Amino acid sequence: MISKATFRCCFLNSFLILLTCLITFSSCNKDDGPPFSVIPEIELVSISTDTVVQFSDILIITIEYRDGDGDIGQEDPDVNSIFVRDARLENYDGFYIGPIAPIGTEVAITGQLNIEFPSLFLFGNGSAENTFFYLYLVDRAGNQSNEIITPTVTIVRE
Repeated sequence: MISKATFRCCFLNSFLILLTCLITFSSCNKDDGPPFSVIPEIELVSISTDTVVQFSDILIITIEYRDGDGDIGQEDPDVNSIFVRDARLENYDGFYIGPIAPIGTEVAITGQLNIEFPSLFLFGNGSAENTFFYLYLVDRAGNQSNEIITPTVTIVRE
């Protein structure tokens, strides 16, 4: 037979465990919003090399992205999501990214993208040129991410 003191102790322990669970689960509110901003954010992770041979080497820029509602990438391949500008030029080039999260969902996403440049070349007659790249993302809602700038890349003749 269980004594009254043992029963009270077991009841009190059970009550405390239940109370702790309720507090823990009540803090997990679906209305808390995304873990980060719905405006995409990008960060430079790496650049494959600081020197490339024109028309021969592939330069790979790796970025990390974060988006609170997961609307990075487009269904329409004619709509660009990532924009890159060679510092030697005035205009940005846009590139297509397919939807990263399923269309119609609002889920926070984070990950990495590799941007490959297979055919960098010299503009002038010299044996080498230095450049760097500006990059930013635009999500389906039209929100533009921060812009990042790569370290200097030297392009050389073979």
